Amino acid sequence: MAVPTFLVRTMSDTVETDIQRVFTIANEMLPRYEMPPLSWVQFKKIADGPFDLFLIPLIFAREYQQDHNLPFNEAKRVEIRRHALEIARKHGYDVNPPDFIPGIEQSLKETQTAGLKNILMTTGGRRYKHDAMQKVGIGGYFDEIVDREETYYAKEQGLYHIYRKHKLPVLRIVLLTGTATYVRAGNNVSGCKVGDADLEVVTVALSTEHSYNDEETLLAAKPTLLIHKYDELLPRMAERGWLS
Repeated sequence: MAVPTFLVRTMSDTVETDIQRVFTIANEMLPRYEMPPLSWVQFKKIADGPFDLFLIPLIFAREYQQDHNLPFNEAKRVEIRRHALEIARKHGYDVNPPDFIPGIEQSLKETQTAGLKNILMTTGGRRYKHDAMQKVGIGGYFDEIVDREETYYAKEQGLYHIYRKHKLPVLRIVLLTGTATYVRAGNNVSGCKVGDADLEVVTVALSTEHSYNDEETLLAAKPTLLIHKYDELLPRMAERGWLS
């Protein structure tokens, strides 16, 4: 019997061109803490979403050495997000969504035609992201959106939410992402079993100019596969027997 397979795409590095905005926000924020801006190479090693998850360990490095849970400290997150919102408003980021990655609509059509359920995962809010997708005509390709309500503290939570929501005896999630922490999250939850329900997560790292992390950082997270463009995805999935 074919295993139900859902394709989960992360918003910020497989659907929209968000990375340059995060780079700008980070480098305009760091001088507020008397820190030098990051080079592009440095940034691609540590970038993450939401951005407070990588900025808190960087800005509050001494505190982070004593407490590696500091990125989940709500007071720190509010402080970082306050600065970020000020910078975003200055640049108009809060009202003008980023462009969508070239080729995303064709990729969504192809995976939908192949019988995959397309799911979007984002650490942002549902309304803002979905409105932007609807305007460019790609919102209808997604069967489901998993947003900040399910992914607030950990990316693993979003994947676990999908698994428990659908209550299937066995479920395979193919996680397509350009962020190393998402790859690690997928690897962490793969093999989860609650009652008689089994979860398999296979991680596909997408290394492009729009990815949050560079290829070396993505590979260090140990993805199941690494690809460089959308049209590699379905053939590689077919090779592994992940298509019905």
